[in-house]
Amino acid sequence: MTNTIAISDARANLPDLVTKIDKNLDRTIITVNGKPKVVMLSVDELESLEETAEVLSSFPGIKKDIEESRKQIKKGQFTTLSDLK
Repeated sequence: MTNTIAISDARANLPDLVTKIDKNLDRTIITVNGKPKVVMLSVDELESLEETAEVLSSFPGIKKDIEESRKQIKKGQFTTLSDLK
């Protein structure tokens, strides 16, 4: 979930904000003068995003394959695990 908070509120509540973001894997946009400036997220969430980006860049065409798979699932064109047994 992504929340938005003013920098003054983030500063005043930083320990609680860090705990909440870490515990819930939230993302928080911090604004300055009402404009988004930075995003705060947990280290686990960052590592997950980096791993996903690495996988997507390591396999040419994987994004297209994933999109095609999603279309097939929506059409019911798939085999369940129990059918494979």
